[in-house]
Amino acid sequence: MRIERDLARLDDPYDVIVVGGGITGVCVARETAGRGLRTLLIDKGDFGHGTSSATSKYIHGGIRYLETYQFGVVRESLRERRVLALAAPHLVSQQRFLMPAWKWSKPPTALIGAGVGLYAALGFDRNRYMPEAMKIPLPRWIPRQRLLRDVPWLDADQLQGAFAYHDTFNTHPERLLLEFLKSAVAAGAVALNHVEATGFVFADEHHADGSMVVRGVQVTDRLTGQRHAVRGRAVVNAGGPWMDLVLRHLQRPLGVKVNRSKGVHLLTSPVGGTGVTDTVFARARSGHHVIVSPWQGYSFIGPTDTAVDLAPDAVGVDHDDVELILSTVNDTISNGFPKLTEADIEGTTVGIRPLIVDESKDSYTTSRRHELYDHAPAGVRHLWSIGGGKWTTGRALGEETALALVKSDALDGAAVRAFDSRRLAVHSSFGWAHDPQPYFEAVLRTRAELGLDDATRVHLARLYGTEHSRVLDLVERTPQLAQRLSDDPRRLDIAAQAAYAVTEESACTLADVLDRRLVIGTLGRVSRAEVERVAVVVGPLLGWSIEQTSAAVEAELGRRAAIEIGWRRATV
Repeated sequence: MRIERDLARLDDPYDVIVVGGGITGVCVARETAGRGLRTLLIDKGDFGHGTSSATSKYIHGGIRYLETYQFGVVRESLRERRVLALAAPHLVSQQRFLMPAWKWSKPPTALIGAGVGLYAALGFDRNRYMPEAMKIPLPRWIPRQRLLRDVPWLDADQLQGAFAYHDTFNTHPERLLLEFLKSAVAAGAVALNHVEATGFVFADEHHADGSMVVRGVQVTDRLTGQRHAVRGRAVVNAGGPWMDLVLRHLQRPLGVKVNRSKGVHLLTSPVGGTGVTDTVFARARSGHHVIVSPWQGYSFIGPTDTAVDLAPDAVGVDHDDVELILSTVNDTISNGFPKLTEADIEGTTVGIRPLIVDESKDSYTTSRRHELYDHAPAGVRHLWSIGGGKWTTGRALGEETALALVKSDALDGAAVRAFDSRRLAVHSSFGWAHDPQPYFEAVLRTRAELGLDDATRVHLARLYGTEHSRVLDLVERTPQLAQRLSDDPRRLDIAAQAAYAVTEESACTLADVLDRRLVIGTLGRVSRAEVERVAVVVGPLLGWSIEQTSAAVEAELGRRAAIEIGWRRATV
């Protein structure tokens, strides 16, 4: 399914315009387009460029939300964990989590165990329709000696053991988001990245109750500078942490505020050495914890959770974030193993969580519930905003939003068809509730003439599902596209993927390609040679001259260097 960036479609009328291309906005577009509504999705950057691509890489119930008694959030999330895993089994896997308990643990061991048991109980339907290979076992207690055999790097002093339970790995959230987006486009949605909402279009006359009536959005294409007034019967503000900034274009107060929380992750050399398979909660004596996950041969560690009072575009990783994560992990590493230092850091990510304002004193305890705001009571009709929420519940929030729109007077007379995404595979899945392993094995028996090694072929099948054959078609037509983009054997991306990103997946910049279409940009530092290899492939496809391609390479290298300088600067 091709995602075509056709700006001429901005002249079309729409039933629903969705502002924001993170997982929430994408799921709204999937739900509205699936119901036959003419849907436009826009994002001022790339699809998923914000919080949606800066997650902990899990589809999970949020076990720590039990500490603040958010049982409804956890139950909904556990249900959606199963729904998403069944929809895209090629992009997820079940992962064992270990929650160690020391005598000094906060909360204490008995309470941790009660929480793990409650988590399992709230996920009572976790294996409904699951193929055997994807089923989640019940949690269990791991005694101290067995735990130290499995995770020898854990500090043994006062260690009692660990509770083991399972959650679902969202291996490449950027790719899973694209799968949902392709599902929306396949249903008829128009999706345009790098198109920013800069204002609203209003009806000439007010509603009978004196309210303003939204009739669309003013947009600017950030790549060409073109401006358009796009007509739409209903507008959904799914801007996430940018939600309140979108509403500022109304130039009137609506009583809606976003609390922003910064979540930072570090990509490091593997804690405890290579071959680690379990995810571990590293909990400091203060009670703060981070998750240490084995991912792509590295450790992926985080998140932090600190309130920020900055515009989302101004938020970055700083030295305090790095120190917090390192100190938390090091507090749980045995003296017989090396502690993590800044030298172990390969890369960082930062995402901004949009949180509902409540009476909590800090962002760690702020509710992760979501809210759908209809702004009609505040005097603006046919405009909705989505606040809060999380990756795991994106589908459910999209469904809730679509149902609210259909019931509103904004869509009176619109032709709406039945649609239920709860048992619907994403666009390129090998099948709803299908174990993907037989398909991965099958790809090794086909198209051997292309000369790709087994690891690369399975890599493509995991990333692209049924569409991996279209990437192979590019290799068949142009054999040079079989070349690896990196000399690092852990980085399996090939040149054909870069070409596919531009021609089929609406990538417009080197960052779009490296960070949100390929895997290579998510694996820490990207070398000049790797950036140049990508640029050589995509430059001609994007219509760049040699000079423009060279400038794009330098700009991308500069952008990446600035991210690292941001958190290293305070150490000089």
